[in-house]
Amino acid sequence: MQAALQSEANYGNSASTLIAQVRKALPKCSVTIIHANRPQTLRFMEERATGFKSQLAGKFLQGEGESIHPYLGWWSVTWQGDTIELVVPPGFGSSGEVVCIAVDENVVASFASALSDYTTRPIGRSLRYSGGWDNAPDLDAELGQVSWSDLILPSDLLASIQQTALSFAEQRDAFIRLGFPWRRGVLLIGPPGTGKTMVCKAVATALPNFPFLYVRDVRDMAHQDALGAIFSRARRLAPCILVFEDVDGFVTDYNRTAFLNELDGFGDNEGLFVIASSNHPGRIDEALLKRPSRFDRVFHLGLPEEPERRRYCETLLSRGALAPHITPSLDAPKLAADVAHRSAGFTPAYLKEAFLSAALLRAQSGKADLDSEFAASVLTQIEQLREHIAKMKTPDRLSTMEPTSGRMGFGA
Repeated sequence: MQAALQSEANYGNSASTLIAQVRKALPKCSVTIIHANRPQTLRFMEERATGFKSQLAGKFLQGEGESIHPYLGWWSVTWQGDTIELVVPPGFGSSGEVVCIAVDENVVASFASALSDYTTRPIGRSLRYSGGWDNAPDLDAELGQVSWSDLILPSDLLASIQQTALSFAEQRDAFIRLGFPWRRGVLLIGPPGTGKTMVCKAVATALPNFPFLYVRDVRDMAHQDALGAIFSRARRLAPCILVFEDVDGFVTDYNRTAFLNELDGFGDNEGLFVIASSNHPGRIDEALLKRPSRFDRVFHLGLPEEPERRRYCETLLSRGALAPHITPSLDAPKLAADVAHRSAGFTPAYLKEAFLSAALLRAQSGKADLDSEFAASVLTQIEQLREHIAKMKTPDRLSTMEPTSGRMGFGA
């Protein structure tokens, strides 16, 4: 272990050094190496094996709170009646190489297979990829919070998205019977704030038994093939939902071919429901758009029309944080209609900002109730947001914007 520590300090290749030392010291033992989540490796040994104990004095931990995991470790356990030693080489991050050592190669192979299967699955439902796969309890807490009824979209568009998701989940036999691979790819295109993330969450709610895998970036801390690692994990967890938000920022000249090949399923993509989104359709590679085996359905989430804006405002006033504070003097239906009529070109995110800014201004003045004065403040915010949007569309006008104390730079 000392040689591995020195190697990690000098070159960052402790796993190779440690494995070489183990094979030199124990030439008659069988050695198997897997890539695994370290906290889940410890949990596996505690739950599935017996006689779990450390062979090193002291604890070598890193991280904080629930994310504490070993920086290095050497343990022994009993598996199928034989002793197995498990070594975690020095290294940062919650995932990395795990070395399994035993005399009987069949026993060590059985142990490594069971450990790999255990650590592949998320502790909850969600995994996030950012330089490597990690459990995502924060995403677990969000899933199930958004349903189809929360999406303010044209009825035909919403129905198409629902049908695509539900048919994938419910009609596996039909796919197979017709000779089609059981997989789907959906691309969501539209300006920021039009509900693409909400659609992803609604799909997750509608398919509650599918693991949810969210890709934040395509870096790989171990200098491995990031896209290969992403799709490999998704295939092992299939059927699952695999989400690439802002995919236009991921696909570059460097990785375009690899990404297209993974989508095409040179590996087995059976059971993958892939959702990708983009705020910038002009940056989307035509190779992603024009071949159905990559994205079968492309949905355009554009700026909401007046009926959708009105429904969104009605939802804001009838559900959520604002509703308990509304007083009888506030004519909520009229306010929703007035805002919808005056907010052409607004995304749902901008509409929400108008209501929240007006409510915060009330709170800052010591008034928690939302009354007719609040309604007037909302309409004022709409006008200020309209001016802001106009200036954002004409960058030269940004120099005329005055400093303000409002949220997102909007005046009170």
